[in-house]
Amino acid sequence: MLAAVLFLLLSGTLTANELFDRGAQAFLYDRPREAATLLEQAIGEDPVNARAYLYLALSYEQLAMYERAITTLQRAETIPGIDRSQVYFNIGNNYLHLGDAELAEDAYTKAIEVNPLSADPYLNRANVRVMQEFYPPAVEDYTAVLGLEPEHQQRVEIERMIALLTDHLDQERIRQEEEARRIEEEERQRAIDEARRLAEEERLRQEAEARRRALLDNVLDSLSTSTEDTTNMSAGSEDIDDYDDEEFDIAD
Repeated sequence: MLAAVLFLLLSGTLTANELFDRGAQAFLYDRPREAATLLEQAIGEDPVNARAYLYLALSYEQLAMYERAITTLQRAETIPGIDRSQVYFNIGNNYLHLGDAELAEDAYTKAIEVNPLSADPYLNRANVRVMQEFYPPAVEDYTAVLGLEPEHQQRVEIERMIALLTDHLDQERIRQEEEARRIEEEERQRAIDEARRLAEEERLRQEAEARRRALLDNVLDSLSTSTEDTTNMSAGSEDIDDYDDEEFDIAD
């Protein structure tokens, strides 16, 4: 540790290239904190050193300083000669460390757009999509990995994952089809029940209408009979009046 401190005190006399070389060496020997300090100085001396940004971001990633790693990589996007596909790939990895699968997926997609022949972004994007339960596009990405690298070192695991996901998708398709049939049958039965209910309501309505008409007819018949009786009574009164006029004279 003392040697590292003394080295850093003397590092001001080093050139940008020397700072980078020693920073890269510290990173490779698993001394990320020392590497970060040296690489920050190297970038300060040479702001367009593309590899310095990549090593610095990796050092931050090893130190679990993921936000700083992302910021460093974002600064590096416009550096001439930078491998932008690698930049986006590493951004995706750091977002993944932060638990942001959506931004990680976006970063891997950018890496693929820049270099569609690189298998690593496809593989990581496939893994992220599995995490998000986006299984069909994940299968597409895993298949793309094997298409780009038929002898990929994880071929067996990738093929197993494809098989598992494909089986899951097949089972899900069957379940959805059965569910759709169940819903269709329920809707059909519901339509039958509704038709029966409406038919029963119509039957009851017609019966009620028939009873109402019968009652009205009965009342109408009663009213007609009453009218005839009244007419007969009037006729009888007239006959009595006539009889009185003929049979009885009032004496003077």
